[in-house]
Amino acid sequence: MNLFFNFSVLVLLTISFGIQEFMPVIDFANQARLLLPAVFFFCASLSVSFPMMLILALATGLVWDARNLPHPPEKITVQMSQMDELGNSDIDEARSGMGNLRVGYSIVLFAIAGALMQGIRPLFKRGRWEFPVFMVGIATFTWLLVEFLFMSFLRGSFEFHPGLWTKLITCSLLAMLVSPIILFVLHILANLFNYEVKHEGLVYRYHGS
Repeated sequence: MNLFFNFSVLVLLTISFGIQEFMPVIDFANQARLLLPAVFFFCASLSVSFPMMLILALATGLVWDARNLPHPPEKITVQMSQMDELGNSDIDEARSGMGNLRVGYSIVLFAIAGALMQGIRPLFKRGRWEFPVFMVGIATFTWLLVEFLFMSFLRGSFEFHPGLWTKLITCSLLAMLVSPIILFVLHILANLFNYEVKHEGLVYRYHGS
């Protein structure tokens, strides 16, 4: 049933935030790491309805911002977003730009990305995950790049650090590496709860359908 499937997706999203706390960083890739909650959201967007996708975007964005955005200046410690560590000499500038961000900005980014992922739900339904896996990597790369550009705009300085592209590409590749596992779990849950992935209003042509 839809209710059971949607509830299980929310539970797994919550678990992904817990696992994220133990994700190691890759030092040689400019502190890149697997961003599990975001990757799970992109994968889940392939299976849930549009209203449910918006709920997931709300939950994911709200928790992500609350966890990663710095506190007001008088309470700032070392807690910074995943894009802070682009260069040692510019950490203060990065923190300054993030200080202007407000909790909830990621909700919009996730909602837009989720809406795009909804367009390829027919492929998930058919078990064709090649293109969805690629799209998860693209969505991760675009999300991080837009966040960096947003922070740069608020700082008033667009400086592309040497390690930026290494970090973006590494995070995207890690997302693509893990996404088949997440898609498989979602596929198993859909079969377990007799959940049918629907795509009313979407027109898609795929050879062999």
